[in-house]
Amino acid sequence: MPATIAQPVEASPTSILLEVEGMKCAGCVAAVERRLQQVDGVEAISVNLITRLAKVDYDAAIADPEALTTAIAGLGFKAQLRQDDNPLTLPVAEIPPLQQQRLQLAIAAFLLVVSSWGHLGHWLDYPLPGADQLWFHALLATWALLGPGRAILQAGWQGLRCGAPNMNSLVMLGTGSAYLASLTALIWPQLGWVCFFDEPVMLLGFILLGRTLEEQARFRSQAALQKLLALQPETTQLLTAPSSIAPDDLLEAPAQTWPVAQLRSGDYVQVLPGDRIPVDGCVVAGQSSLDTAMLTGESLPQACQISDRVCAGTLNLSHRLIIRAEQTGGQTRLAAIVRCVAEAQQRKAPVQRFADAIAGRFVYGVCAIAALTFGFWWTLGSRWWPQVLQQPLPGLLIHAPHHGMEMAHSHSHSPLLLALTLAISVLVVACPCALGLATPTAILVATGLAAEQGILVRGGDVLEQLARIKHFVFDKTGTLTQGQFELIEIRPLADVEPNRLLQWAAALEADSRHPLAIALQAAARSANLPALTASDRQQVPGLGVSGICEGRSLRLGSPAWVQLTAEKLPTGSTAATPILLADDQQLLGCFWLQDQPRPEAAEVVQALRSRGATVQILSGDRQTTTAALAQQLGLEANSVVAEVLPEAKAEAIATLQADGDAVAMVGDGINDAPALATAAVGISLAAGSDIAQDSAGLLLSRDRLDSVLVAWELSQMGLRTIRQNLTWALGYNLVMLPLAAGAFLPTYGLALTPAIAGACMAVSSLAVVSNSLLLRYWFRRMVNTSTIA
Repeated sequence: MPATIAQPVEASPTSILLEVEGMKCAGCVAAVERRLQQVDGVEAISVNLITRLAKVDYDAAIADPEALTTAIAGLGFKAQLRQDDNPLTLPVAEIPPLQQQRLQLAIAAFLLVVSSWGHLGHWLDYPLPGADQLWFHALLATWALLGPGRAILQAGWQGLRCGAPNMNSLVMLGTGSAYLASLTALIWPQLGWVCFFDEPVMLLGFILLGRTLEEQARFRSQAALQKLLALQPETTQLLTAPSSIAPDDLLEAPAQTWPVAQLRSGDYVQVLPGDRIPVDGCVVAGQSSLDTAMLTGESLPQACQISDRVCAGTLNLSHRLIIRAEQTGGQTRLAAIVRCVAEAQQRKAPVQRFADAIAGRFVYGVCAIAALTFGFWWTLGSRWWPQVLQQPLPGLLIHAPHHGMEMAHSHSHSPLLLALTLAISVLVVACPCALGLATPTAILVATGLAAEQGILVRGGDVLEQLARIKHFVFDKTGTLTQGQFELIEIRPLADVEPNRLLQWAAALEADSRHPLAIALQAAARSANLPALTASDRQQVPGLGVSGICEGRSLRLGSPAWVQLTAEKLPTGSTAATPILLADDQQLLGCFWLQDQPRPEAAEVVQALRSRGATVQILSGDRQTTTAALAQQLGLEANSVVAEVLPEAKAEAIATLQADGDAVAMVGDGINDAPALATAAVGISLAAGSDIAQDSAGLLLSRDRLDSVLVAWELSQMGLRTIRQNLTWALGYNLVMLPLAAGAFLPTYGLALTPAIAGACMAVSSLAVVSNSLLLRYWFRRMVNTSTIA
């Protein structure tokens, strides 16, 4: 026998999260991504400006975490590996302590007030004490740069030194140029230059103020994730010796305070009214009602009793419960939700690539514009428009030809001074921060709002894709219907008793969780029929099951699969689903099972259609049954595609998308998994199978169809917010850069001082973040006024 040659197995990449400190703008993000791409073995990178996280997929045989952190450190950023795999114990981007915030705000206010001191004296036509002393402004500027501005200058210089300039680099160049020019004028007054020490001081004041407010707003954008993390209690009451206590006495068993992080599967915990459940598990004693709103979005309390499963993070409202732990820590459903939300916020939407592509080279372009501005106004500009030199400089500048303090508003000034002022304004007014914040802030808010509604979005790309969907395809059983079938008729087709047919069917469907199988099992139990055993059972997804029971080789399933001859199917209710049972020779019987539409199904379908979407049903059930449901939901007959196998469902979705339509598939069963994976957006209900949930990009924890509509509208609102943010960020730079460069100075006398430019830059970033936060207001208003949800 020839030797078998082993085929090489392609190793899957290793994924890690790196916490990166010091990123301030999209230029920083682009620099980090470029540097990581240069590391051998790195396959994929996603850096998030808001969460300060870098997700890296790499080949562990070539690269290692130390090489990745070293590469980032070479840019001047601090990077460390996030060690803990439990998302409930991982720190998210934290806001600085309140005391630190107040200190930053106080420093910013001090710089702004003192730097405006001299200007106020000019406006009031009264010299304020100390404002006429140039050394005072020089000392203030020196302290501002070496004190509060030191970190900014260091980060900016590091970026320049490493060939990865960022927002800090622009601030460093702007403030440094203003300070050095003023210092030169102070030391050599014979040059006749103007001192404007107050400009770098005011600029740093605006930047510190803007960044403090931006940090607070960024923290608020992560409020939903913070709330989810807060659902996990730190301690609980652990029963010390549950095995020695009778079940009826568990409620009174002694317990001790125990860290939740140390709980293990099989532990018994006591949950008092008002406490949150610390684990996923089963109620073994007591009955109560639970508040599950933060996990499922369901506002009404849910009753629970012995043998019911409960989830970590839910709130016990009324009575004491004893719960046997089954999943703890990172294995709980709460942890899965937190992990999903965190990953969604980390994954970039396609529209963000557009912003990143611009921001990646933004700083280089700004530096070039500043250089051109300086060269033009120093040489050609002053010759073409000499009257500009007779106008007051834009804003208030300090002129000190003899070490005295004299405002330059009534005096002409040199081309060098004008050129330097405008070049500094260009460096400062540019705002790559707004470009970098435009998309991730909106995605953070949108995914957080979705989580509050029990909607788990697997990434910003899913959110953006969903917003563009105009074609929704729904599975029937368990999706548009409740998935709770009831056996309404057994029709024997051979000389066999109906009860015997039901016993055989229940034996074949033993252990199956398919809705039809559950209905047959329930019918057999309610008729008190003895359970039979079937051997050699084989499931055929979407078709049925075969096996041997009482010596007969049986097949149970859809008519197309079971029917052995061209016999006509027995007539029955058009709204009921027929299941045939046959042996090797003949048809033995037909079971008619009926399912009811979900109460909200018709309203959701019509709401989607009223908003311009196309709705279609794709089902493996027979044509007449599916068409009857479509009629109940107000859909036309041509909206139904029935009697399709799981593979055919995926092909149908692919055909629709080949025509140019982005399709969202909504399903819940194993047979829906191929279609969910094929669709542009797969949407799975929480009660669906594990493989359906894994194949979907959107998971509806509330197990209600109206969540589809809520998710669709939220995605559209999120995409609209992203577009508004990008429009503002691009529009701001397109308008402010020419204004700062003096394009409107000859005709309209309009330009910017560096300080005003710094204020505009800070306001621009804050406007983007604030607009994203407004998404919370508009979404909640939509939910409160909507008849759906």
